Amino acid sequence: MIPLIFLFLASCGWHLPQGTTSGLIKKEDSFADPAKISQLKLTNALQYHQALEHLDPVDLASLSAARTLISNCVSDSLTRDSMFVDFNGFLNNLAASYLENNEMVANQLANSPASETVNTLKTSFAANGLLLYSREGSFSLEPQTKFLLQQFGNVLSGAYCEFLSIGCREQEAEFEKEGKIQVSADSLVNRILTWENFIQRNPGFISIRIAKENYAHYLSQFLAGADNSRAFDPETNHLNDSLKVTFESFVAKNPESSSGQLVKAYLEMLKSNDFIYCDKVDSFLLEKVYH
Repeated sequence: MIPLIFLFLASCGWHLPQGTTSGLIKKEDSFADPAKISQLKLTNALQYHQALEHLDPVDLASLSAARTLISNCVSDSLTRDSMFVDFNGFLNNLAASYLENNEMVANQLANSPASETVNTLKTSFAANGLLLYSREGSFSLEPQTKFLLQQFGNVLSGAYCEFLSIGCREQEAEFEKEGKIQVSADSLVNRILTWENFIQRNPGFISIRIAKENYAHYLSQFLAGADNSRAFDPETNHLNDSLKVTFESFVAKNPESSSGQLVKAYLEMLKSNDFIYCDKVDSFLLEKVYH
């Protein structure tokens, strides 16, 4: 029996090229009409995944259809969480490839475009949950977490809403620029403890791997610094005195937390080497932070 979703996709204008039953599909024949596909009433994540496969991955209209499919899902919030994982992947892939695949927009952004042109494009992208930003003369797109929370906050699980809320706060303040940490030590500590708390309370969260990666990233930046804001003096390889005080304060304020115990062990390891950088630092990060 042919699944109903494929019958519907055929009615949307999608079909396999003549004589084809499997394998690669020609791009011009492989995408359904997003306005029609958004009419589907899906009940599980597999159906959603199948629908996304037939939306043009470099067409902004596809994002609207993909969002509508989740909002119209007649199943529970955990099912919609699973759908959102697929949507997030679809959104990130579009953000990464859109500018290089859209010649008209790329031409508009080439050769120092006027601010009016950039602002017009920013508005257009923002309506689809994308942030257009420029770094070192190059334009890029990035998903806007606040937009995602506004769009999906009433259909996702409480854990996923909290996950997005944390992302919203973090996206408001740029963390790193040109290899230098941009936030204060207090802000970095807050990010570490926020993710630790989230992970402990939501061990079965569908995107727990991403939460753990965020936690490990901030913790490693706290312990060793970034390329241009290192924890150790570049000339003496000695731990910065102010950071040593920050570590000691962190341990004193958070003695029962996993992070507090880890930083305490880090301090003890550094003390055994007179707080001089050594290979043990890298080994500690690999074994205790990135495990």
